Amino acid sequence: MEVTWAEIWELFHFALLAALLAGFVCPLLGCFLLVRRTGFYGVALPQFAAAGVSLGYALLPWWISTVGIGGLDLRTALETPHAIETYLLGWASITTLGGIFFLALLGRRRETEAGWVAAGFAVAGAATILLGLSSPVGDEFVHGLLHGELLIVGLHEFETIAAVFGLVLVLFLLFHKDLLLVSYDRETALVLRKNVRAIEVLLAVLVGLTVSVGTLILGPVVLFGLLVLPPLAAHGMARSMGSFYWIASLLGIGSALLGFYASIRVDWPLGPSVVAAAALGLIPGCIGSLRRG
Repeated sequence: MEVTWAEIWELFHFALLAALLAGFVCPLLGCFLLVRRTGFYGVALPQFAAAGVSLGYALLPWWISTVGIGGLDLRTALETPHAIETYLLGWASITTLGGIFFLALLGRRRETEAGWVAAGFAVAGAATILLGLSSPVGDEFVHGLLHGELLIVGLHEFETIAAVFGLVLVLFLLFHKDLLLVSYDRETALVLRKNVRAIEVLLAVLVGLTVSVGTLILGPVVLFGLLVLPPLAAHGMARSMGSFYWIASLLGIGSALLGFYASIRVDWPLGPSVVAAAALGLIPGCIGSLRRG
């Protein structure tokens, strides 16, 4: 018996809404990463967050016996979405923000920055798999996370991502001019007496929150794609910074919709389907570059 779209919506609407929200917000921050010529951070940082999730699962039995999670035992904690999600989010945030600091500190010399990003990605990827395997309770979750199985997103996960991404969006709207100035021309921002360090910290926090929560709920594959591909595709089409934002976000939303459709029709994992759809947005830019060439 064929499943109707009404039934699909009833079963998976939280997964679709979470993907659409990520498709709208993540490309906005990806625009800043591209302007700062650090677009490859969008590949490394979600992997740092995934490593944090694996680390959290690996340490979970010790943490409960030593520190505790609201007085819950291991089995009860695993069956309490809010408790375990908050715990894992803490570890994902630590490794993501630590990764940002690591890349900023060791990547000051531009000629070696790409190498450090590649090294960080490789180490974090290996750590994600090995730590996941070392945790009997976390292996299945980490496996689903890496494969982009987003259709299991429920009400609680959607509420979490909506709250955090909503906060990120509000801060983006309030401070995007300063964020853009510091990202595009740091020296001019200093001349204009902007608090450059505070603005850079704000950008790091926004990226860290987005990557941590997005990776925990949607997986690193989706974050890779939405932080990098829509902004890269929009860059060749935009004629102003405003249009750059909107085109990137529209491409992200379109990628979420097309990826969801492909996931249902072809029975693909939703995460990789969204990324594959986002990659289609690069085709017009590639054709345009070939024609100009």
